[in-house]
Amino acid sequence: MLRLWAAVLRRPFATALAVTNLLTRLSAGAVALALVLLVQHERGSFGAAGFVAGVFAVGTAAAAPIVGRLVDRTGQTPVLLATAALHGGSLLGVAARPSAPLWVLAALAGVAGAARPPVAACMRGIWIAMLGEGAQLRASYRLESALLEVGFIAGPVVAGAVVAVGRPALGLVLTAGLAAVATTGFALLPPARAWRPAARGARSGVLGPLRAPAVLSLVGSRAALGVAIGAVQVAAAAFATAGGRAGFAGVLLGGFAAGSLLGSLGPHAAPARFTLLSAAMALVLAPLLLPAGLWWLAGLFVLAGVPLAPLNALAYELTDLAAPPGTGTEARMWTSTATAAGAALGSALAGAAVDGTAARAAVAVALAGAVAAAAITLLTHRTVSTAPPSPSPSPSQEHPADSAVTPSVPPRSAGAAPGSGCRRGST
Repeated sequence: MLRLWAAVLRRPFATALAVTNLLTRLSAGAVALALVLLVQHERGSFGAAGFVAGVFAVGTAAAAPIVGRLVDRTGQTPVLLATAALHGGSLLGVAARPSAPLWVLAALAGVAGAARPPVAACMRGIWIAMLGEGAQLRASYRLESALLEVGFIAGPVVAGAVVAVGRPALGLVLTAGLAAVATTGFALLPPARAWRPAARGARSGVLGPLRAPAVLSLVGSRAALGVAIGAVQVAAAAFATAGGRAGFAGVLLGGFAAGSLLGSLGPHAAPARFTLLSAAMALVLAPLLLPAGLWWLAGLFVLAGVPLAPLNALAYELTDLAAPPGTGTEARMWTSTATAAGAALGSALAGAAVDGTAARAAVAVALAGAVAAAAITLLTHRTVSTAPPSPSPSPSQEHPADSAVTPSVPPRSAGAAPGSGCRRGST
């Protein structure tokens, strides 16, 4: 896999795209913690801090499909530049006036969440245009999943370290600046500027990609998996607190993310293995129910994370295959929104379960979410595996800019694979 990643990153502008993508993921991983630390410091209330962070998350979930549809209709660069300015500006507003009325902070956080730049979805669209079909494109999905885990691990660490050495507002200022600068850099790179949306299917309608049964199946399974992920986060905190070492929660979650990174280095799994990997996710969570000390639990958290990156990579690939013409970015935003919404639900359910019983109740919630995800993939696997490929774009949709961006690939629409006879999701 490392060899394939190296081959992908040798493509023109690929390294710059990956670096700016990683920086936006670091910002995304840090922003919630930065908001919580700032608001709690200013108002002395974790309730207020959690409310502001929650509004940010709701804004992201509610607006993500709309932002994706805008990308599919207008192109990447205009939307990325607009969201970079609005997202960064709103966060800077919170940092500048943390003593403002709570409703003002919540409104700014909601706007910042709604305008969260869709860099990850755009990046996957560029990989399709740049790499076409084949092993390198599949490797790019693993690379995207690995970058997600790096952002998840390093983002909160960076935010916490900045706050520890400076004023709490500084963490949010740097998070906002990093998102704005990295997104702008990504948007102005030639592959992003050259990308063009494919023609939207005549029957896509208001529902867009949700008209495709395969996309609906993926949205459902990702929501259930999100429940598992959210519950695992609560379980880590509950285990650490019960063990008398609350700070150890970071070690447990770091182990979970490290396991996912290890999984991303393994060989590519065919789309037909999606159901098997979904079942594996449930199996590796089950040992967390066993009585064990904190360090043994850390090892079990590493094991629990191993299937996650391959599972994410296959979900990315299947979403691209299932998305109707001209709806690829929106389809990706729907699956990411489903995952985020599921994680929020999983955290809430696990928190309530832990309050009533013990730490392992959170694991039971995570296990239930993973089993539900596996059941959905099993019951709908024929729908997903037989999703009809979208037709190739007409010659009028081709644009010569592709040949300047990726000289090794013939000119074509950004969503088309060279010589494939079918078009993947446009982003």
